[in-house]
Amino acid sequence: MSQNLFARLARWLGLDRNPLRRRCDRVEAVVRLAAVLGVVVAIVFGVMLGIREYGNGLRTEAQQARDRHQVVATLSGDVTAPRLSVAGAALGHAQAAWVAPDGTARAGVIEVSPGRRAGETVRIWTDGTGVIAPRPQDRETTVVAALTVGTGVPLAAAAVLALLVTCTRLVNQRRARRVWEAQWTVVEPMWRINGR
Repeated sequence: MSQNLFARLARWLGLDRNPLRRRCDRVEAVVRLAAVLGVVVAIVFGVMLGIREYGNGLRTEAQQARDRHQVVATLSGDVTAPRLSVAGAALGHAQAAWVAPDGTARAGVIEVSPGRRAGETVRIWTDGTGVIAPRPQDRETTVVAALTVGTGVPLAAAAVLALLVTCTRLVNQRRARRVWEAQWTVVEPMWRINGR
C-alpha cells in the first residue's frame, strides 16, 4: 500500500517517466513540485521565525518584569461614565494618587472598572519613576505571538502556492480543450466519411 502511495505521489509530482505526458502536463507537474518545495521551505522559515519571536518575547517579558512595578493607587474622585476598552471591558477614568517605586508622590487619571468610589484603592502598573505603564507582557502573549508568526508564514505561502497551482491547472485545461477542439475539427469530417 505504501509503495502504491509513493508511486501515486511521484506521478502527481511528475517524477515518473510517463511517455504519454504532454508538455502542458510537465509544466503543471513542475509547478506542483515547486509548490510542494515552497511549502516545505515556508514551514522551515515559519518555525525559525516563530522560535525567534518566542525568544524576543521572553526577553521582553524579562525586561518589563524588571522595569514595571505594581503600586497601590487611591482614588481621589469617582469614576466617570465607563466606555468599552480595546479588550472589550467597560472602563472609566478617575483621578488617583500613588507613590512611585522611587518614593515620589504621583497623581493623575487612571483607568478603573466602573462602580469605584473616591477613597478606594486599586492596583496599577508604573515604570520605575511612577509613570503609568501597560501591564507587563505575560507568557501567554509571548506564546500566542510566536505561534501566530510560526504558523502564519507557512499558511500564507500554502495559500499563495495553492492559488498558483490552481491557476496553472485551469490555464492548462483551457488550452487542452482548445487543442482538442481544433484537432477534432480535422478528424470529425474523416470520421463521418469512414463511419458510413
